[in-house]
Amino acid sequence: MKIQSLAIIFLIIILPISLVLTSYIQTRIDTIGLQATYDSKLNDATYDALKAYQINSLNSDTSDYTNSKMRDIKASVNTFFNTMSSGFSTLGYTKETLQNFVPALVYTMYDGYYIYSPYRNTWDAETNDTHGTDTSYSNGENLYGLKPYVYYSCRYQKVGRYDIVINYSLDNYIQIQGYVYDNGKIKTVSRSGHLLGFYDSDVVTSTTAMYRGINITPEAALTENICYYDTNGNFRNENLKYIKKNGTKYYTDGSKVFSVLNGKVIMQNNVSVSEINSNRNAINYYIEAYELQQFIKRYLGDLSTDDIVNKTGNEYYNAGKIFDDWRNIESETSKFNTHRIDVIKNSIVRNLSIVISNFNNYSGVTTNFQMPKLTDEDWDKIMKNISIITFLQGINIGGKVYNGYSIITNTKNEDIVMPDSIYILTKNDNTFHKITEKGLNSQGDNILGIYDINIERRNIENSKGELMYYYPAFPSNGTLSYGSIVSQDNIAKLPNQTLNDYINNNCDDNLKKVYYTALARERYGLYRQKLKI
Repeated sequence: MKIQSLAIIFLIIILPISLVLTSYIQTRIDTIGLQATYDSKLNDATYDALKAYQINSLNSDTSDYTNSKMRDIKASVNTFFNTMSSGFSTLGYTKETLQNFVPALVYTMYDGYYIYSPYRNTWDAETNDTHGTDTSYSNGENLYGLKPYVYYSCRYQKVGRYDIVINYSLDNYIQIQGYVYDNGKIKTVSRSGHLLGFYDSDVVTSTTAMYRGINITPEAALTENICYYDTNGNFRNENLKYIKKNGTKYYTDGSKVFSVLNGKVIMQNNVSVSEINSNRNAINYYIEAYELQQFIKRYLGDLSTDDIVNKTGNEYYNAGKIFDDWRNIESETSKFNTHRIDVIKNSIVRNLSIVISNFNNYSGVTTNFQMPKLTDEDWDKIMKNISIITFLQGINIGGKVYNGYSIITNTKNEDIVMPDSIYILTKNDNTFHKITEKGLNSQGDNILGIYDINIERRNIENSKGELMYYYPAFPSNGTLSYGSIVSQDNIAKLPNQTLNDYINNNCDDNLKKVYYTALARERYGLYRQKLKI
Protein backbone atom coordinates (compact mmCIF):
# COMPACT_ATOMS: atom_id res chain seq x y z
CA MET A 1 0.00 0.00 0.00
CA LYS A 2 1.31 3.41 -0.92
CA ILE A 3 2.41 5.77 1.83
CA GLN A 4 -0.09 8.31 0.56
CA SER A 5 -2.92 5.81 1.13
CA LEU A 6 -1.75 5.08 4.70
CA ALA A 7 -1.64 8.79 5.40
CA ILE A 8 -5.17 9.22 4.13
CA ILE A 9 -6.41 6.30 6.26
CA PHE A 10 -4.70 7.82 9.31
CA LEU A 11 -6.25 11.21 8.69
CA ILE A 12 -9.72 9.85 8.04
CA ILE A 13 -9.93 7.10 10.69
CA ILE A 14 -7.15 7.06 13.29
CA LEU A 15 -6.82 10.79 13.94
CA PRO A 16 -10.53 11.41 14.70
CA ILE A 17 -10.57 8.38 17.00
CA SER A 18 -7.48 9.68 18.79
CA LEU A 19 -9.04 13.11 19.19
CA VAL A 20 -12.26 11.62 20.53
CA LEU A 21 -10.37 9.38 22.96
CA THR A 22 -8.23 12.29 24.12
CA SER A 23 -11.31 14.41 24.70
CA TYR A 24 -13.06 11.56 26.54
CA ILE A 25 -10.06 10.86 28.78
CA GLN A 26 -9.68 14.54 29.59
CA THR A 27 -13.39 14.76 30.41
CA ARG A 28 -13.07 11.76 32.71
CA ILE A 29 -10.05 13.33 34.43
CA ASP A 30 -11.95 16.59 34.89
CA THR A 31 -14.97 14.71 36.23
CA ILE A 32 -12.88 12.74 38.73
CA GLY A 33 -11.12 15.92 39.82
CA LEU A 34 -14.42 17.74 40.23
CA GLN A 35 -15.87 14.82 42.20
CA ALA A 36 -12.89 14.87 44.55
CA THR A 37 -13.38 18.61 45.00
CA TYR A 38 -17.06 18.16 45.81
CA ASP A 39 -16.24 15.30 48.23
CA SER A 40 -13.78 17.58 50.00
CA LYS A 41 -16.25 20.46 50.23
CA LEU A 42 -18.97 18.16 51.56
CA ASN A 43 -16.61 16.68 54.16
CA ASP A 44 -15.50 20.16 55.24
CA ALA A 45 -19.09 21.34 55.67
CA THR A 46 -20.01 18.20 57.61
CA TYR A 47 -16.99 18.61 59.87
CA ASP A 48 -17.86 22.26 60.54
CA ALA A 49 -21.43 21.21 61.39
CA LEU A 50 -20.04 18.66 63.84
CA LYS A 51 -17.71 21.18 65.49
CA ALA A 52 -20.60 23.62 65.89
CA TYR A 53 -22.66 20.94 67.60
CA GLN A 54 -19.73 19.98 69.85
CA ILE A 55 -19.01 23.53 70.95
CA ASN A 56 -22.65 24.36 71.64
CA SER A 57 -23.43 21.14 73.49
CA LEU A 58 -20.25 21.01 75.59
CA ASN A 59 -20.67 24.59 76.79
CA SER A 60 -24.40 24.29 77.47
CA ASP A 61 -25.72 23.24 80.87
CA THR A 62 -28.95 22.07 79.22
CA SER A 63 -27.51 20.11 76.29
CA ASP A 64 -28.93 16.84 77.64
CA TYR A 65 -32.50 18.01 77.22
CA THR A 66 -34.56 17.65 74.07
CA ASN A 67 -35.31 21.33 73.35
CA SER A 68 -31.70 22.32 73.89
CA LYS A 69 -30.49 19.44 71.73
CA MET A 70 -32.79 20.50 68.88
CA ARG A 71 -31.48 24.06 69.22
CA ASP A 72 -27.89 22.82 68.95
CA ILE A 73 -28.75 20.68 65.92
CA LYS A 74 -30.46 23.56 64.13
CA ALA A 75 -27.38 25.72 64.74
CA SER A 76 -25.27 22.88 63.35
CA VAL A 77 -27.46 22.68 60.24
CA ASN A 78 -27.03 26.41 59.64
CA THR A 79 -23.27 25.98 59.93
CA PHE A 80 -23.37 23.18 57.37
CA PHE A 81 -25.21 25.26 54.76
CA ASN A 82 -23.10 28.35 55.45
CA THR A 83 -19.90 26.38 54.86
CA MET A 84 -21.41 24.74 51.76
CA SER A 85 -22.46 28.08 50.28
CA SER A 86 -18.99 29.50 50.97
CA GLY A 87 -17.30 26.51 49.37
CA PHE A 88 -19.54 26.52 46.32
CA SER A 89 -19.87 30.28 45.91
CA THR A 90 -17.32 30.36 43.09
CA LEU A 91 -19.45 27.80 41.24
CA GLY A 92 -22.52 30.01 41.42
CA TYR A 93 -24.42 28.13 44.16
CA THR A 94 -26.09 29.95 47.04
CA LYS A 95 -27.46 28.51 50.28
CA GLU A 96 -30.98 28.48 48.82
CA THR A 97 -30.01 26.73 45.60
CA LEU A 98 -27.83 24.19 47.42
CA GLN A 99 -30.85 23.08 49.46
CA ASN A 100 -32.27 21.69 46.21
CA PHE A 101 -29.35 19.25 46.10
CA VAL A 102 -29.23 18.24 49.80
CA PRO A 103 -32.03 15.68 50.29
CA ALA A 104 -31.28 15.04 53.97
CA LEU A 105 -29.02 15.58 56.96
CA VAL A 106 -29.09 12.86 59.61
CA TYR A 107 -28.06 13.31 63.24
CA THR A 108 -27.72 9.89 64.82
CA MET A 109 -28.03 10.27 68.58
CA TYR A 110 -27.72 7.85 71.49
CA ASP A 111 -31.12 6.14 71.24
CA GLY A 112 -32.52 7.52 67.98
CA TYR A 113 -31.99 10.09 65.26
CA TYR A 114 -33.19 13.34 63.74
CA ILE A 115 -33.55 13.86 59.98
CA TYR A 116 -33.38 17.38 58.56
CA SER A 117 -35.26 17.51 55.26
CA PRO A 118 -38.07 19.41 53.52
CA TYR A 119 -41.72 18.90 54.41
CA ARG A 120 -45.01 20.38 53.31
CA ASN A 121 -46.52 22.69 55.90
CA THR A 122 -50.20 22.08 56.62
CA TRP A 123 -52.59 23.98 58.83
CA ASP A 124 -55.69 22.83 60.56
CA ALA A 125 -58.91 24.82 60.10
CA GLU A 126 -58.46 26.80 63.32
CA THR A 127 -54.93 27.90 62.46
CA ASN A 128 -55.97 28.82 58.96
CA ASP A 129 -58.87 30.96 60.20
CA THR A 130 -56.81 32.68 62.91
CA HIS A 131 -53.37 33.15 61.38
CA GLY A 132 -53.90 32.65 57.67
CA THR A 133 -52.50 36.06 56.78
CA ASP A 134 -50.24 36.76 59.78
CA THR A 135 -47.46 34.20 59.41
CA SER A 136 -44.19 34.08 57.48
CA TYR A 137 -45.17 30.87 55.71
CA SER A 138 -48.38 29.65 54.15
CA ASN A 139 -50.49 26.53 54.18
CA GLY A 140 -49.08 23.96 51.76
CA GLU A 141 -45.68 25.65 51.54
CA ASN A 142 -42.53 23.48 51.36
CA LEU A 143 -40.32 24.11 54.38
CA TYR A 144 -37.01 22.71 55.65
CA GLY A 145 -36.75 21.51 59.23
CA LEU A 146 -36.16 18.68 61.70
CA LYS A 147 -38.57 15.80 61.51
CA PRO A 148 -39.78 14.18 64.77
CA TYR A 149 -37.25 12.12 66.70
CA VAL A 150 -37.16 8.45 65.67
CA TYR A 151 -36.11 5.84 68.22
CA TYR A 152 -34.09 2.74 67.34
CA SER A 153 -37.04 0.51 68.09
CA CYS A 154 -38.53 -2.84 67.16
CA ARG A 155 -41.85 -4.46 68.07
CA TYR A 156 -42.18 -8.12 69.09
CA GLN A 157 -45.34 -10.12 69.58
CA LYS A 158 -46.12 -13.67 70.64
CA VAL A 159 -49.73 -14.63 71.28
CA GLY A 160 -50.37 -15.28 74.94
CA ARG A 161 -46.85 -14.23 75.95
CA TYR A 162 -46.03 -10.61 75.15
CA ASP A 163 -46.54 -7.63 72.88
CA ILE A 164 -43.69 -5.20 73.47
CA VAL A 165 -41.52 -2.55 71.87
CA ILE A 166 -37.81 -2.46 72.68
CA ASN A 167 -35.88 0.76 72.13
CA TYR A 168 -32.18 0.15 71.54
CA SER A 169 -29.17 2.46 71.80
CA LEU A 170 -25.56 2.79 70.71
CA ASP A 171 -24.49 0.68 73.68
CA ASN A 172 -26.29 -2.05 75.64
CA TYR A 173 -28.95 0.21 77.17
CA ILE A 174 -32.54 -0.71 76.28
CA GLN A 175 -36.06 0.38 77.17
CA ILE A 176 -38.99 -2.05 77.12
CA GLN A 177 -42.65 -0.95 76.87
CA GLY A 178 -45.77 -2.99 76.30
CA TYR A 179 -47.43 -5.85 78.09
CA VAL A 180 -46.62 -9.40 79.11
CA TYR A 181 -48.77 -12.22 80.45
CA ASP A 182 -48.22 -13.01 84.13
CA ASN A 183 -50.07 -16.13 85.30
CA GLY A 184 -52.59 -15.63 82.49
CA LYS A 185 -53.17 -11.96 83.28
CA ILE A 186 -52.01 -9.02 81.16
CA LYS A 187 -49.33 -6.99 82.90
CA THR A 188 -48.28 -3.58 81.57
CA VAL A 189 -44.51 -3.12 81.75
CA SER A 190 -42.05 -0.25 81.32
CA ARG A 191 -38.46 -1.23 82.10
CA SER A 192 -35.04 0.19 81.26
CA GLY A 193 -31.39 -0.43 81.98
CA HIS A 194 -28.15 -1.82 80.61
CA LEU A 195 -27.73 -5.47 79.68
CA LEU A 196 -24.70 -6.77 81.56
CA GLY A 197 -22.91 -10.10 81.74
CA PHE A 198 -23.17 -10.92 85.44
CA TYR A 199 -21.49 -14.09 86.69
CA ASP A 200 -23.72 -16.71 88.29
CA SER A 201 -21.84 -16.12 91.55
CA ASP A 202 -22.50 -12.35 91.55
CA VAL A 203 -24.73 -11.27 94.42
CA VAL A 204 -26.92 -8.21 93.85
CA THR A 205 -29.47 -6.96 96.39
CA SER A 206 -31.51 -3.79 96.71
CA THR A 207 -28.55 -2.02 98.35
CA THR A 208 -25.36 -3.84 97.26
CA ALA A 209 -23.89 -4.97 93.96
CA MET A 210 -21.27 -7.36 92.66
CA TYR A 211 -20.24 -7.44 89.00
CA ARG A 212 -17.98 -10.10 87.49
CA GLY A 213 -16.72 -11.01 90.95
CA ILE A 214 -15.93 -7.39 91.90
CA ASN A 215 -17.71 -5.80 94.87
CA ILE A 216 -18.92 -2.32 93.93
CA THR A 217 -18.88 0.10 96.86
CA PRO A 218 -19.91 3.75 97.30
CA GLU A 219 -17.35 6.26 96.03
CA ALA A 220 -15.89 9.13 97.97
CA ALA A 221 -17.02 12.51 96.68
CA LEU A 222 -15.73 13.45 93.23
CA THR A 223 -14.22 16.91 92.76
CA GLU A 224 -14.55 19.13 89.71
CA ASN A 225 -13.26 22.51 88.63
CA ILE A 226 -16.20 24.83 87.89
CA CYS A 227 -16.63 28.49 86.89
CA TYR A 228 -19.92 30.19 87.81
CA TYR A 229 -21.65 33.27 89.23
CA ASP A 230 -22.84 32.91 92.83
CA THR A 231 -26.18 34.16 94.14
CA ASN A 232 -24.63 37.60 94.73
CA GLY A 233 -23.45 37.84 91.12
CA ASN A 234 -19.79 37.30 92.00
CA PHE A 235 -17.68 35.32 89.51
CA ARG A 236 -16.06 32.22 91.02
CA ASN A 237 -13.61 29.57 89.89
CA GLU A 238 -13.56 26.75 92.44
CA ASN A 239 -12.94 23.04 92.94
CA LEU A 240 -16.18 21.61 94.33
CA LYS A 241 -17.52 18.19 95.22
CA TYR A 242 -20.34 17.02 92.95
CA ILE A 243 -22.57 14.19 91.78
CA LYS A 244 -24.25 13.82 88.40
CA LYS A 245 -27.86 12.62 88.33
CA ASN A 246 -30.09 12.44 85.26
CA GLY A 247 -27.80 14.71 83.28
CA THR A 248 -27.48 17.44 85.92
CA LYS A 249 -24.42 18.05 88.08
CA TYR A 250 -25.11 18.94 91.70
CA TYR A 251 -22.32 20.78 93.54
CA THR A 252 -21.75 21.42 97.22
CA ASP A 253 -19.55 23.78 99.19
CA GLY A 254 -20.03 21.56 102.24
CA SER A 255 -23.27 23.09 103.49
CA LYS A 256 -25.60 23.76 100.55
CA VAL A 257 -26.26 22.04 97.21
CA PHE A 258 -26.74 23.82 93.90
CA SER A 259 -26.62 23.30 90.15
CA VAL A 260 -25.34 25.72 87.52
CA LEU A 261 -27.48 26.80 84.56
CA ASN A 262 -26.00 29.16 81.99
CA GLY A 263 -23.27 30.03 84.49
CA LYS A 264 -25.69 30.97 87.28
CA VAL A 265 -26.36 29.15 90.54
CA ILE A 266 -29.70 27.42 91.14
CA MET A 267 -30.19 26.19 94.70
CA GLN A 268 -31.33 22.56 95.01
CA ASN A 269 -32.95 20.56 97.80
CA ASN A 270 -33.58 17.22 96.06
CA VAL A 271 -29.95 16.10 96.52
CA SER A 272 -28.21 16.07 99.90
CA VAL A 273 -24.60 16.71 100.82
CA SER A 274 -24.35 13.13 102.09
CA GLU A 275 -25.39 11.80 98.65
CA ILE A 276 -22.52 13.74 97.12
CA ASN A 277 -20.03 12.61 99.75
CA SER A 278 -21.03 8.97 99.25
CA ASN A 279 -21.71 8.53 95.54
CA ARG A 280 -23.88 5.45 94.88
CA ASN A 281 -24.34 5.93 91.13
CA ALA A 282 -22.28 2.84 90.28
CA ILE A 283 -24.16 0.60 92.72
CA ASN A 284 -27.53 1.83 91.43
CA TYR A 285 -26.38 1.18 87.85
CA TYR A 286 -25.65 -2.49 88.55
CA ILE A 287 -28.79 -2.95 90.64
CA GLU A 288 -30.93 -1.56 87.79
CA ALA A 289 -29.15 -3.80 85.27
CA TYR A 290 -29.57 -6.89 87.43
CA GLU A 291 -33.28 -6.24 87.99
CA LEU A 292 -33.73 -5.81 84.21
CA GLN A 293 -31.95 -9.12 83.62
CA GLN A 294 -34.23 -10.92 86.07
CA PHE A 295 -37.29 -9.41 84.41
CA ILE A 296 -36.16 -10.52 80.94
CA LYS A 297 -35.33 -14.03 82.14
CA ARG A 298 -38.80 -14.36 83.64
CA TYR A 299 -40.93 -12.90 80.85
CA LEU A 300 -38.84 -12.58 77.67
CA GLY A 301 -36.34 -15.40 77.86
CA ASP A 302 -37.52 -16.90 74.56
CA LEU A 303 -37.84 -13.56 72.71
CA SER A 304 -36.71 -14.27 69.16
CA THR A 305 -36.19 -12.54 65.82
CA ASP A 306 -39.11 -14.70 64.63
CA ASP A 307 -41.38 -12.57 66.87
CA ILE A 308 -40.64 -9.31 65.03
CA VAL A 309 -43.83 -7.62 63.85
CA ASN A 310 -44.03 -6.51 60.20
CA LYS A 311 -40.80 -8.20 59.17
CA THR A 312 -40.82 -8.16 55.38
CA GLY A 313 -37.80 -10.22 54.37
CA ASN A 314 -34.19 -10.82 55.36
CA GLU A 315 -33.57 -7.36 56.78
CA TYR A 316 -32.79 -8.90 60.19
CA TYR A 317 -30.13 -11.50 60.85
CA ASN A 318 -31.82 -14.69 62.04
CA ALA A 319 -30.24 -14.63 65.50
CA GLY A 320 -32.87 -16.85 67.10
CA LYS A 321 -33.22 -16.05 70.79
CA ILE A 322 -31.99 -12.50 71.34
CA PHE A 323 -31.23 -12.84 75.07
CA ASP A 324 -29.49 -16.19 74.81
CA ASP A 325 -26.05 -16.03 76.43
CA TRP A 326 -26.10 -13.67 79.39
CA ARG A 327 -22.48 -14.17 80.38
CA ASN A 328 -21.31 -12.86 76.98
CA ILE A 329 -24.19 -10.51 76.21
CA GLU A 330 -21.87 -7.48 76.24
CA SER A 331 -19.64 -9.03 73.58
CA GLU A 332 -19.59 -7.32 70.19
CA THR A 333 -20.43 -10.67 68.58
CA SER A 334 -23.30 -11.64 70.89
CA LYS A 335 -26.74 -12.34 69.41
CA PHE A 336 -28.10 -9.32 71.24
CA ASN A 337 -25.51 -6.95 69.74
CA THR A 338 -25.94 -8.45 66.27
CA HIS A 339 -29.68 -7.85 66.48
CA ARG A 340 -29.26 -4.38 68.03
CA ILE A 341 -27.13 -3.30 65.08
CA ASP A 342 -29.70 -4.72 62.64
CA VAL A 343 -32.49 -2.73 64.29
CA ILE A 344 -30.52 0.52 64.14
CA LYS A 345 -29.45 0.01 60.53
CA ASN A 346 -32.93 -0.96 59.32
CA SER A 347 -34.58 1.96 61.08
CA ILE A 348 -32.18 4.51 59.57
CA VAL A 349 -32.22 2.99 56.08
CA ARG A 350 -36.00 2.62 55.97
CA ASN A 351 -36.81 6.19 57.01
CA LEU A 352 -33.93 7.79 55.16
CA SER A 353 -34.84 5.99 51.93
CA ILE A 354 -38.37 7.35 52.18
CA VAL A 355 -37.13 10.89 52.87
CA ILE A 356 -34.66 10.89 49.96
CA SER A 357 -37.21 9.34 47.61
CA ASN A 358 -39.82 11.95 48.60
CA PHE A 359 -37.26 14.69 48.03
CA ASN A 360 -38.03 14.40 44.33
CA ASN A 361 -41.40 16.02 45.09
CA TYR A 362 -39.78 19.00 46.85
CA SER A 363 -36.60 19.67 44.89
CA GLY A 364 -36.59 22.13 42.03
CA VAL A 365 -34.30 19.91 39.94
CA THR A 366 -35.08 16.92 37.75
CA THR A 367 -32.58 14.47 39.31
CA ASN A 368 -33.94 11.17 40.60
CA PHE A 369 -32.72 11.22 44.22
CA GLN A 370 -31.98 7.80 45.70
CA MET A 371 -30.54 6.43 48.93
CA PRO A 372 -26.88 5.44 48.37
CA LYS A 373 -25.62 2.15 49.77
CA LEU A 374 -23.58 2.71 52.92
CA THR A 375 -20.54 0.47 53.37
CA ASP A 376 -19.74 -1.72 56.37
CA GLU A 377 -17.05 0.79 57.31
CA ASP A 378 -19.68 3.57 57.26
CA TRP A 379 -21.98 1.60 59.55
CA ASP A 380 -19.08 0.85 61.89
CA LYS A 381 -18.58 4.61 62.32
CA ILE A 382 -22.26 5.19 62.95
CA MET A 383 -22.47 2.43 65.56
CA LYS A 384 -19.41 3.64 67.50
CA ASN A 385 -20.67 7.08 68.46
CA ILE A 386 -23.01 9.96 67.66
CA SER A 387 -22.59 10.96 64.01
CA ILE A 388 -23.69 13.36 61.29
CA ILE A 389 -24.55 11.97 57.85
CA THR A 390 -24.91 14.46 55.00
CA PHE A 391 -25.95 13.93 51.39
CA LEU A 392 -25.34 15.97 48.24
CA GLN A 393 -26.90 14.75 45.00
CA GLY A 394 -27.97 15.86 41.54
CA ILE A 395 -25.20 18.32 40.59
CA ASN A 396 -23.83 17.81 37.10
CA ILE A 397 -20.04 17.46 37.12
CA GLY A 398 -19.48 16.91 33.43
CA GLY A 399 -19.38 13.21 32.66
CA LYS A 400 -21.79 12.22 35.45
CA VAL A 401 -24.18 13.44 38.10
CA TYR A 402 -22.62 13.87 41.53
CA ASN A 403 -24.05 11.59 44.23
CA GLY A 404 -22.01 11.89 47.40
CA TYR A 405 -22.35 11.59 51.16
CA SER A 406 -20.17 12.24 54.20
CA ILE A 407 -20.12 10.70 57.69
CA ILE A 408 -18.32 12.43 60.57
CA THR A 409 -18.33 10.89 64.06
CA ASN A 410 -18.71 13.02 67.17
CA THR A 411 -16.29 11.64 69.77
CA LYS A 412 -16.63 14.64 72.10
CA ASN A 413 -20.13 14.68 73.54
CA GLU A 414 -21.89 14.10 76.84
CA ASP A 415 -24.68 11.96 75.38
CA ILE A 416 -22.93 8.61 75.57
CA VAL A 417 -20.30 6.82 77.65
CA MET A 418 -18.63 4.13 75.57
CA PRO A 419 -16.39 1.43 77.11
CA ASP A 420 -13.27 3.33 76.01
CA SER A 421 -14.56 6.67 77.39
CA ILE A 422 -12.97 6.07 80.79
CA TYR A 423 -9.45 7.27 81.51
CA ILE A 424 -7.45 6.09 84.51
CA LEU A 425 -5.92 8.93 86.56
CA THR A 426 -2.74 8.05 88.48
CA LYS A 427 -2.81 10.41 91.42
CA ASN A 428 0.91 10.46 92.19
CA ASP A 429 1.80 12.15 88.87
CA ASN A 430 -1.63 13.56 87.84
CA THR A 431 -1.56 11.69 84.51
CA PHE A 432 -4.54 10.36 82.55
CA HIS A 433 -4.10 6.94 80.91
CA LYS A 434 -6.12 4.57 78.77
CA ILE A 435 -6.89 1.42 80.71
CA THR A 436 -5.08 -0.61 78.05
CA GLU A 437 -1.71 1.03 78.83
CA LYS A 438 1.04 -1.24 80.12
CA GLY A 439 1.95 -0.96 83.80
CA LEU A 440 -1.40 0.14 85.27
CA ASN A 441 -1.78 -2.96 87.45
CA SER A 442 -0.57 -2.97 91.08
CA GLN A 443 -1.42 0.72 91.58
CA GLY A 444 -3.51 0.14 94.71
CA ASP A 445 -5.65 3.11 95.74
CA ASN A 446 -3.51 5.45 93.67
CA ILE A 447 -5.93 5.51 90.72
CA LEU A 448 -9.34 6.96 89.83
CA GLY A 449 -11.60 6.51 86.80
CA ILE A 450 -12.35 9.75 84.89
CA TYR A 451 -14.85 10.35 82.07
CA ASP A 452 -12.70 11.50 79.13
CA ILE A 453 -15.08 14.29 78.13
CA ASN A 454 -14.35 16.00 81.47
CA ILE A 455 -10.82 16.81 80.36
CA GLU A 456 -12.16 18.89 77.46
CA ARG A 457 -11.87 22.66 77.78
CA ARG A 458 -15.00 24.67 78.61
CA ASN A 459 -15.60 28.41 78.54
CA ILE A 460 -17.67 31.07 80.27
CA GLU A 461 -17.77 34.86 80.19
CA ASN A 462 -16.55 36.59 83.35
CA SER A 463 -18.00 39.80 84.77
CA LYS A 464 -15.85 41.84 82.36
CA GLY A 465 -17.25 40.05 79.33
CA GLU A 466 -13.97 38.18 78.83
CA LEU A 467 -14.04 34.54 77.79
CA MET A 468 -12.59 32.38 80.57
CA TYR A 469 -11.42 28.81 79.91
CA TYR A 470 -11.31 25.96 82.40
CA TYR A 471 -11.07 22.17 82.53
CA PRO A 472 -13.68 20.32 84.63
CA ALA A 473 -11.50 17.29 85.41
CA PHE A 474 -9.65 17.60 88.69
CA PRO A 475 -6.70 18.00 88.87
CA SER A 476 -7.00 20.55 86.07
CA ASN A 477 -3.22 20.51 85.63
CA GLY A 478 -3.23 16.81 84.78
CA THR A 479 -1.42 15.62 81.68
CA LEU A 480 -2.28 13.00 79.05
CA SER A 481 -0.18 9.87 78.95
CA TYR A 482 2.10 9.99 75.95
CA GLY A 483 2.32 6.21 75.67
CA SER A 484 -1.40 5.38 75.59
CA ILE A 485 -3.22 8.54 74.46
CA VAL A 486 -0.78 10.57 72.36
CA SER A 487 1.53 8.12 70.57
CA GLN A 488 -0.39 4.98 71.60
CA ASP A 489 2.77 2.89 71.42
CA ASN A 490 2.60 1.53 74.97
CA ILE A 491 -0.63 -0.46 74.65
CA ALA A 492 -0.94 -3.94 76.12
CA LYS A 493 -4.20 -4.90 74.38
CA LEU A 494 -3.76 -7.10 71.32
CA PRO A 495 -5.16 -5.77 68.00
CA ASN A 496 -7.74 -8.57 67.73
CA GLN A 497 -8.70 -8.45 71.42
CA THR A 498 -11.88 -6.67 72.54
CA LEU A 499 -11.68 -4.17 75.37
CA ASN A 500 -14.08 -6.29 77.40
CA ASP A 501 -11.85 -9.36 77.07
CA TYR A 502 -8.72 -7.36 77.83
CA ILE A 503 -10.14 -6.01 81.09
CA ASN A 504 -11.43 -9.42 82.17
CA ASN A 505 -8.16 -11.21 81.45
CA ASN A 506 -5.39 -8.63 81.91
CA CYS A 507 -6.39 -6.24 84.70
CA ASP A 508 -6.02 -6.88 88.41
CA ASP A 509 -9.08 -6.68 90.67
CA ASN A 510 -8.35 -3.16 91.88
CA LEU A 511 -8.01 -1.79 88.34
CA LYS A 512 -11.20 -3.63 87.36
CA LYS A 513 -13.06 -2.11 90.28
CA VAL A 514 -11.94 1.42 89.46
CA TYR A 515 -12.91 0.99 85.81
CA TYR A 516 -16.26 -0.76 86.44
CA THR A 517 -17.16 1.86 89.04
CA ALA A 518 -16.30 4.82 86.81
CA LEU A 519 -18.10 3.42 83.76
CA ALA A 520 -21.22 2.69 85.81
CA ARG A 521 -21.08 6.03 87.64
CA GLU A 522 -20.95 8.06 84.43
CA ARG A 523 -23.56 6.02 82.57
CA TYR A 524 -26.00 6.17 85.46
CA GLY A 525 -25.55 9.95 85.72
CA LEU A 526 -26.53 10.62 82.10
CA TYR A 527 -29.90 12.02 81.13
CA ARG A 528 -32.14 9.26 79.86
CA GLN A 529 -35.68 9.99 78.76
CA LYS A 530 -37.80 7.38 80.49
CA LEU A 531 -40.68 6.34 78.26
CA LYS A 532 -43.64 5.44 80.42
CA ILE A 533 -46.93 3.87 79.41
